[in-house]
Amino acid sequence: MGKRRKGREIVLQSLYASLIGGGDVLAVLEDQLIRRESAPETTEFARALARKIKANRPDTERWLKTLVSSRWDPSRLGTLELCILHLGLTELKHSPEVPFRAVINEACELARRYCEDGAVGFVNGVLDRAAHQVYPDAAGTHAGAADDAAATAALADNAAAASSFADDDDDDDSDGGLDPDADLDADFGDTPLRGSAVIEETETDPAADPGKDRR
Repeated sequence: MGKRRKGREIVLQSLYASLIGGGDVLAVLEDQLIRRESAPETTEFARALARKIKANRPDTERWLKTLVSSRWDPSRLGTLELCILHLGLTELKHSPEVPFRAVINEACELARRYCEDGAVGFVNGVLDRAAHQVYPDAAGTHAGAADDAAATAALADNAAAASSFADDDDDDDSDGGLDPDADLDADFGDTPLRGSAVIEETETDPAADPGKDRR
């Protein structure tokens, strides 16, 4: 597992634990990083992402409310789905060095691994809509042949960057200590969220977005 991907999973676990237990996410993260004996790159990435999530949480919560349809209230989302969306929205808006396609793909991988089946399409739909807002040129929300050509080029560049970024994330991580995959599964495996997600297959896409599940 790549160091950045592991960092996201540790941040996700820390967000979940802080929401359930009421602790500060940065304090919970530090405990997780120590317990997992994380590599320096994983630690640096996770700390930076968690700080961004905490600092921008009020704005992210307001943004999330505008992204879901009127029939959905963020409070109805399962805790993990909510955490994944906070993580993804924060990266989209405050980590411009990460290609937006990589952000969406990584969030969908987290949803696929830890949530109910319907959550993947919902997460993909919400983040796809958010990406259209943050990167309107690349998302093609404009008119004109010249603009269309620019958008096509931007999408190609972003897709290539995302592929390279994903390749880096797939690099083997030589962290010592606890096995990261087994440990993270243990953290999430015995919780109510696996069987209590409120997302239904008929309401996975907040706006019937044609980009749903377009990976």
